[in-house]
Amino acid sequence: MNKSIFSVIALVVVLGTPALAQQTLDAMIDREIPNLVAPYNMMHGSPELSHYEVRTSAYFAERLRTLGYTVTENVGKFDRSEWKGHGVVAVLTNGPGPTVLVRTDMDAMPVEEKTGLPYASIVKTKNDAGQYVGVIQDCGHDIHITNMLRTAKMLGE
Repeated sequence: MNKSIFSVIALVVVLGTPALAQQTLDAMIDREIPNLVAPYNMMHGSPELSHYEVRTSAYFAERLRTLGYTVTENVGKFDRSEWKGHGVVAVLTNGPGPTVLVRTDMDAMPVEEKTGLPYASIVKTKNDAGQYVGVIQDCGHDIHITNMLRTAKMLGE
C-alpha cells in the first residue's frame, strides 16, 4: 500500500518537530496497513453504481460512527426523482484548532471485471437504461474509501 495519501492528509494533525512528526506518522501508518486489506477487498468486490450506493454508504457511515464521528447520511439531491443521495458527512470535534475537510468518492463504473483476482467484483445490476451491466471499482474509489476510513481513525487519534 502507498503511504503517500496518508502522509498528505494525516500530517495536518501531527504535532512536534518535523522529524518526530514523520516518525510518529510512519509508525501509525505501519500499524494501520494490515487493517486496510479486508475493507479494501470488501469494497472492491461489492461495488455499486452512482446514485445506488446503498450498502457502500451505510457501511461507510457505520464505520465512521464507531470511530466517534457524528454522521449524517443520505446527503445529496438530484433532478431525477428516482435518484437518491447517498452522501455521507461525518464530523469529529476534538478541541480547538483548525478544521480539516477530507472527501472521497464511492461510486463504481458499469464495466465487467475480468482480472481474475480472488476479490474481483462479480456484481451485475441494471443501469438507468434497464440493461444488465457488470460493476467494477475501476476508478480506485475502493482504495479512496479504505484510505478515508483509516485517515478518519488517525485524525481522531
